[in-house]
Amino acid sequence: MFRKSLFTVNAFTKARGSAHYRSLYSASALGIEGYEAYREKIRTQHLHNVDNFKRKMRDFVSGSSTNMIFTEDLKNIIHLIDNTPEDKQLLKDTIVRYNQQGKELRFGNYVFGPVIMRACHHLGDADLALDLFKTAGTDGFFDQLTSYQILGDMLYEQGRYQEVRELFDSIKSHQIQGGRFPKHCITLTFAACYKENTADSFQYAMELWKELNSVGHVPMRKATAFAAALALANGRPEIAIEILGTIAKGNYVTVRQLKTLALCALNRLDDVVPIFRSVLEVKGPFEKQQTFCAEVIQKVRETVKSAKAENTSTALQDLERMLEFLDTNGQIVNDTLDSMLCSEIVSTSQRTNGNSNLADSYNTRGGRIQQQRNFRPTKKYQQPRPGLSEMN
Repeated sequence: MFRKSLFTVNAFTKARGSAHYRSLYSASALGIEGYEAYREKIRTQHLHNVDNFKRKMRDFVSGSSTNMIFTEDLKNIIHLIDNTPEDKQLLKDTIVRYNQQGKELRFGNYVFGPVIMRACHHLGDADLALDLFKTAGTDGFFDQLTSYQILGDMLYEQGRYQEVRELFDSIKSHQIQGGRFPKHCITLTFAACYKENTADSFQYAMELWKELNSVGHVPMRKATAFAAALALANGRPEIAIEILGTIAKGNYVTVRQLKTLALCALNRLDDVVPIFRSVLEVKGPFEKQQTFCAEVIQKVRETVKSAKAENTSTALQDLERMLEFLDTNGQIVNDTLDSMLCSEIVSTSQRTNGNSNLADSYNTRGGRIQQQRNFRPTKKYQQPRPGLSEMN
């Protein structure tokens, strides 16, 4: 039922290169902006010597060469490569040669995985990232949650949703950094299942949800919303209600609208009244006005009209008055629910202790660039536009 109305917006993901095509995490959240800033710094340091340095490194990685590839060499290559086949091959050859050298020669603690993935993200080349991941990943070179996160975001951005699922399975089987269920990777996986919206992706998502519940894992609110939306898209509003019921505070913009749609599908209009009432109640002059999508309101109106043909209960009359007030009060917006669900996560900083995770590879300590090994999920995201303060 919903597949032909609200969720037909998913069709745009089938067209590669669509104007609506975007990543789930912003460049800032993934540390891409930090990579690009450091890239400019390295290029400035080498100034007119970039081409000479690349030629030297090509000689170093040739089969007959016995020259060592030092940590600093690989760092420079990662930040100096351009979007050419020659430079991409140089990056691959340098990584292979670096990994072939004895690990006892590495005295630093620089973690290359996330930075290489950022370089591939900067180049827009998910195939290169996957190739490197499969080539060097067996040596633990990319065994960081951040590396998986950035690679997953690239695959998601290019509509390669099944590969996002396969990547998550790899995380679970390897228990990267001691965990099977990293929150950000789970969010990406549910997002990919929602976008793919096939029988296989729906089954995968529901099995994953059951598995998470069995171990007591609480997904991020954004992941929960994706799972509920996918259940709605597959005509299972009762599952959507159960999933949304796991969220302690249910008045967030995506959550309350998904719940409204599920209740309409179940003809539970009496239960829609409290949701509308919570939005219409204003507790103070500085409280932000809460809104509904026009398409959600339209679905409520259609359900009310259908229900009135059979009865004229007080609840239906209350709903009609509330719908009218939402309209006159400017609380109905033209943003689609899909756009709200898929809004870009712009920050993954941990506010409680000031640390961040995904983008923290470019923190400076003693003037040197360091890689953060810890992955701490956030509790709250900043939002790219007003009225969407609860999208995680």
